[in-house]
Amino acid sequence: MKLLIDAGNTRTKWAWFPENPLALDMHLQMVALENQLWLQDNLCPDSQALQAALCQADEIWVSNVAGAGWLQSLDTVKDKVTVIKASPSILGLNNSYSMPAQLGSDRWCSLLAVWRLHKQDALVVTAGTALTMDALVIQAEAEERSATFAGGSIQPGLNLMWQSLQQNTAQLAYEYPHNTGLANGFARNSQQAMWAGCVQALISPMVSQFMQLRAMTDGRQPALILSGGDAMTLQRYLPDALSLQAIIVDNLVLKGLACLAESI
Repeated sequence: MKLLIDAGNTRTKWAWFPENPLALDMHLQMVALENQLWLQDNLCPDSQALQAALCQADEIWVSNVAGAGWLQSLDTVKDKVTVIKASPSILGLNNSYSMPAQLGSDRWCSLLAVWRLHKQDALVVTAGTALTMDALVIQAEAEERSATFAGGSIQPGLNLMWQSLQQNTAQLAYEYPHNTGLANGFARNSQQAMWAGCVQALISPMVSQFMQLRAMTDGRQPALILSGGDAMTLQRYLPDALSLQAIIVDNLVLKGLACLAESI
């Protein structure tokens, strides 16, 4: 049995290897728990469920951006663990980073999932604690069909921006709204104004990066792939044409891990 683990910035997600890891509609029964619970509370039900899965697994495939301390929690099963790191090239996906291993394993796995499952140019946007935008460009002229990660960006996510405003301004201590409508795109109170600023700070670069990618793809229309906890929220604020073509895909990191575990 193969266990897939995505140790993110704030949460750990895990799932068992699916029946058909290369299907576009790959189904994963995902379980999530807070990293703090996993590291500090061995008796909570979610931590115990993951501990049981670690014992049952024959192979454990891990993407870890949670840090060395999180990885140390797997010391008792380390002989079964494969920790994924970004490489210059794998499974037809090339990495254009000047130092390939510097690319986060979560971004690498997400790009790999999009390449293996969707097979098209794409801007891959993950909206979590951080918002990452990564460009995937198909190498149509290559003898063997391949793709290249052309580069990307990282910025604070929606909740992180909100927290920064709330914690560093004396008179803006509003609760996080989750979703606030904007009449004609303009805010009419301070909570809405904070929300509008945070959303617009993410939407504008998304649109800009998508347009830049489209200019690189020789007339091909790239996909816009959204993932992460704030994917649906951001989709609602995209310009209409872009919002309609955006594809929301859950658990890209786990799906990338599944592609690797199937193929290597």
